[in-house]
Amino acid sequence: MDFTKEKITAEHSLERIYPKQLNQDEKSHQDVLDIHLERYEFASKQLCGTYILDIACGCGYGTALMAEAHPEKIFVGVDVDPLAVEYAKTHYQAENLRYECGNSMDFQLLLSDDEYQQFDTIISLETIEHVPEPQKMVTHLLTQLSEKGVMIASVPTTPTVDGNPHHLHDFTVASFYRLFSASNYQPNETFEQIQYWEFKGLFSKKESKENRSQGVGRNIVKHYVKKPSALFFRVHSILTKGLNNRYLTAVFSK
Repeated sequence: MDFTKEKITAEHSLERIYPKQLNQDEKSHQDVLDIHLERYEFASKQLCGTYILDIACGCGYGTALMAEAHPEKIFVGVDVDPLAVEYAKTHYQAENLRYECGNSMDFQLLLSDDEYQQFDTIISLETIEHVPEPQKMVTHLLTQLSEKGVMIASVPTTPTVDGNPHHLHDFTVASFYRLFSASNYQPNETFEQIQYWEFKGLFSKKESKENRSQGVGRNIVKHYVKKPSALFFRVHSILTKGLNNRYLTAVFSK
């Protein structure tokens, strides 16, 4: 695939954020970006060791933020989308940062014919809910850690599958932690975020670049028509946590 600097542009969506393409005058855009940046800022303060892997790094803005804050460390940003990787190489590069195209389910960084890079910290923010087999992904990534390495991961802990067609799994705090306890990793530092619902254009039929939640309400209705039993999880979440989405980022170690 031939990419040129002029071609490497992209628009934000429910699935991906490209900060340089966001509408700076739209408050909801900035709010969403701030939530993602806050996660990376939290992760940046929890890094262990020298070799850092950011798996599912998207267009690279968060990886570059950490690389700039830690010039003494070596960062590798990985994403399955070749366009996102090329965009990252163009817009978010640093001397201590490289990007690779790869899948979180099986990524390994080959150093020689029979040697793979071990990482001191692996970061995976808002990734686990996207993959078909979350346990398999987490278990695989933990094998890439050095002996005293840590993994920093985040997931939504309120329902999202109903509104976001890119999400395959809903998690509670307990089910999130179990993915790691299966390999004897336990949470240490944690960071919870609350994002209050945006109702603007929720049931609109028209696609819009002005609001990432445009039409999400229609996704929710379709979801519960197909899976009415899943409505219980949503009602329970509203009654116990209110009209908001919640996200948990945790640092896991042995």
